[in-house]
Amino acid sequence: MDQELQKYVKAASEAAANLKLVPPQCAVSFDGNRTGSGTGGAMEFADYRAYRRGDELRRVDWRLFARSEQLMVRRFSQEISPRCDIIIDCSRSMDLYGKNAAAAGLGALFAGSALNAGFFLQVWGIGDSLIKMSAPEEPELWELPRQKSSGGSTLFFEELRAGIFRNGIRIFISDLFFDFSPGELLRTLGGGNVVVLQILGAEELDPPLAGTVTVMDPESGRSKEICVDNGSLERYWEKLNNFQSRYAETLHSHNSSIFFLSAAEVVKNWGVDFFCREGILQ
Repeated sequence: MDQELQKYVKAASEAAANLKLVPPQCAVSFDGNRTGSGTGGAMEFADYRAYRRGDELRRVDWRLFARSEQLMVRRFSQEISPRCDIIIDCSRSMDLYGKNAAAAGLGALFAGSALNAGFFLQVWGIGDSLIKMSAPEEPELWELPRQKSSGGSTLFFEELRAGIFRNGIRIFISDLFFDFSPGELLRTLGGGNVVVLQILGAEELDPPLAGTVTVMDPESGRSKEICVDNGSLERYWEKLNNFQSRYAETLHSHNSSIFFLSAAEVVKNWGVDFFCREGILQ
């Protein structure tokens, strides 16, 4: 990681010192301790179910049988550490407008918060390759991949799909400038409990009115000239709003969430108050 990014990562890590990532609902027991969504051999009682042939007789609640004449088996919560994957998009478009610094810093913020809350952590970077960080607990040592070739980071999504924790929280940090639909991204990240952080630059959120300009797709390298006027800006904002609405609708319908962030605003205080208000951090 270059020194410029290290500066942002260090600041974000310091902001995470007293924060904790909130576990998914299925991983929280009645007393607030983390438990599994399944059952196992831990000694914390979960609930009852009807006895089935082959069940261990020591699991039968004989006092309940004496009262109700129903054979019921006690089930216990399986205590586990919650899982968290943080995936940072390092594709070419993220090099623009300070998005890479905001993304690296947010990755560090959530990594520190996850570790503070006892999560088992994996951190990934997607660029010209898919890299799993060997020291996820040390953000300043992360070697985030860069992308120099065209094609986008989606080339490695199948490999990512095979490596992430299926039942944990997945945090995806990106500008979302790739040819994946919201549904495809959600399937790649394993369904529910996904948090997407879309980071855009100030110029992308409020393009300047500048007459004829040359625009370039940083992922493909293709460019063209367009005339920027009030009409084209209105069409741009309409497309951006529709794009974000599709993502929000798809993710919210699958117990997931998306947040739209400005790179310039993020690096001011790393959105700590915002994420706490939204119940992601505490």
